[in-house]
This record gives sequence, structure tokens and C-alpha cells, in this order.
Amino acid sequence: MTEGVSFVVPVHNGAACVREALASIVAQCDGRPTEIIVVDDRSQDDSSAVLRRLAEVWPLRIVQGEGRGAAAAINTGLRAARFPIICQVDQDVVLRPGWMVRLLEELDDATVGAVQGCYVSNADSTICARAMGLDLAQRYASIAGRETTHVCTGNSAYRAEALRKVGLLDEAFGYGYDNDLSYRLRDAGYRLIFCREAHSVHRWREGFAGYLGQQYGFGYGRIDLVVRHPARVGGDSVSPAGMMSHPILMALAVLALVAGLSAAALGGPWKPFAIASAALGAGLALERLAAGISAAQRFRTLTPLVFPLLHLARDLAWVAAIVVWVVRRLCGQRRSPAHSMRPRASGVAAPELAARPYSPEPNRPVT
Repeated sequence: MTEGVSFVVPVHNGAACVREALASIVAQCDGRPTEIIVVDDRSQDDSSAVLRRLAEVWPLRIVQGEGRGAAAAINTGLRAARFPIICQVDQDVVLRPGWMVRLLEELDDATVGAVQGCYVSNADSTICARAMGLDLAQRYASIAGRETTHVCTGNSAYRAEALRKVGLLDEAFGYGYDNDLSYRLRDAGYRLIFCREAHSVHRWREGFAGYLGQQYGFGYGRIDLVVRHPARVGGDSVSPAGMMSHPILMALAVLALVAGLSAAALGGPWKPFAIASAALGAGLALERLAAGISAAQRFRTLTPLVFPLLHLARDLAWVAAIVVWVVRRLCGQRRSPAHSMRPRASGVAAPELAARPYSPEPNRPVT
């Protein structure tokens, strides 16, 4: 495919990582018409200054976002795009060489509406981030063939015509807007492809608190998603039914525990509730231990052995999201992207970014 390509990169509080992301995009350019659209989405850190300096040496087209969430920021970039193929890359994603070429090869088939690349783990991350990446890699490995029902934004290429046909992203979503878009593309008759050969590195949120916060958002967004697409209650290619059943079973375990404590306080029969709660929790932990052992063998690292601990905490975060979601609906609150997708904390540019002059990486120029 030799058609022109538009890259769309939304940036919010991304001063510490956006240079590396943009450098990896510039390095993809191979002589075909290309534009790099950066949506500066009202950051509270040095992102705007960093982008202005980078635009002096790289052909970036900076457009202003309205600070209404990630989906709205991406839509701003999509509407500004000039070319028939749109690669959407997040500020915390670093593309490996050949990423764009491999995705565009898949789009040679006119029936394909979108293609997702493959996130690979960053060995230098903290244990929670590494475990999150390996969990995703394990789920990727379970996808049979190349067809998928979910293309994740941030690491994908889309046919612009297909995006316009389905109405772009739903800006009311926080987490889950990429699932929603994928389902609508499929309903419109487009195929979605998972390209295992197109690699990129994703910077997951670091630390246990960051992990729990992100998982809470995933869980909350999933509820909004299921309300919009009830048929997807069982998940999709990337988040299969087994994963989706975990928070439901954990919610039952929590309810049984609460019932047991209440019965004990009233002098009633508490043991059946306690046994049920313990059995459910143990079952979830054992399933995750088996998954962790399998992943440890597959990827030859001990990191996945923390799956039982992290994923039980993830299940509890999802249960908390369910409770908050229900309370908000009962109180009549309208859906908001911020309910599930809180922005990264503002920060400053990485020291090496601020200390050295900006210069383009050795690569072909963008045309």
C-alpha cells in the first residue's frame, strides 16, 4: 500500500514520554505521504512546551484539544487527518521498526477496517507493569489466527472511510471507547485484524496503586460498554469470557463474606457463608495461579507468578467499580469519560529530555 498515512497522537500530561513516542513514529516514515498530527489536550505539565520544541525539528502538526477526554482528543485528530489511512498511537507507546509497514500490508485487503499491532512487555518496568504486559501477551497468545473482535486504539491503523462510516469514537466513553468502536466496525461489515508481527512497547502505569487505579477504570468502562452492547457481556477476543467472569465471582465472594459477618453479628449460622466466600476466592486464586504458571513457562520469566495476588486485587477493583457505577446510576448521574479514565498525574519532562537539544533521530524525512 502506497497511500498517504496520517498519524494521530493525543497528548495529555505526556511530557516525560511523548518525545520517545514521536521519535518512533518519525522513524516509521518510508517516503510515502505522511503527516503527524499531535492533539495537545490541555495538559497540566510541560507537554505544550515540549511539543513546540519538537515541532521545530520534526514536521509535527499540533492541533488543540478541548480537554474532554481521550476519545474526544482522538476524534479531534481524526477529523484533522488528510490521508485515507490513519495510524493512532498513544503518547506512552513506542513503535518498533517496521510497525507501520506491517499494518499497512493488512489494509491492502479492502474488507479490513482496522489492524492492531502487538504490545510487547518492557523488561525495565516495575513488577506490576511487567505482569500487566505479560497478562495481555498471554491473552494475545490465545487468539486463534489473525481475525479479532477488538482492536485496541493506541497501537493500530484504521481505514479513514470506515471510521467516518461508523461515526468515529463515542466521546461519552472513558475506558471502552476502543471496544465500542471495534464492535461498530464489525457490525458495519469490516474485518478486524491482529498483526502479531507489528510490535510496540506500552508504558503501563507503574506501582501497585497505579495498577489498581487503571484496573478500576477498566472495570468501570467495561460496565458502560456492556450496557451499550449487551451481547458483549461475555467479552471479546482480547478480554475473553473467563476474564469477564472473574469480577462476578469475586462480587459473589464479597457478598457471601458480608452475609457471613452479618450472620455472625446476629448470632446466626455464618459458617456456610464463610465457606462459600473462601471457596470462591480460592477458586479464583487457583485459576490465576495456573494461568501464571503457564505464562511463566511460555515467556520464561517468574513475573507471572504474581498473577494470583495482582488479579485478585484487580477483581476487587472491578467490584468497587461496579458498586460505584450502580450508585451513580441510581443517583441519576450522567455518564462521563472521567468516571473511568482519569488522566495521568501531571509531571515534568524527563531529565535527559530537558537537558539535551532536540534533534531528529536518523531516519528518512517525513514527506
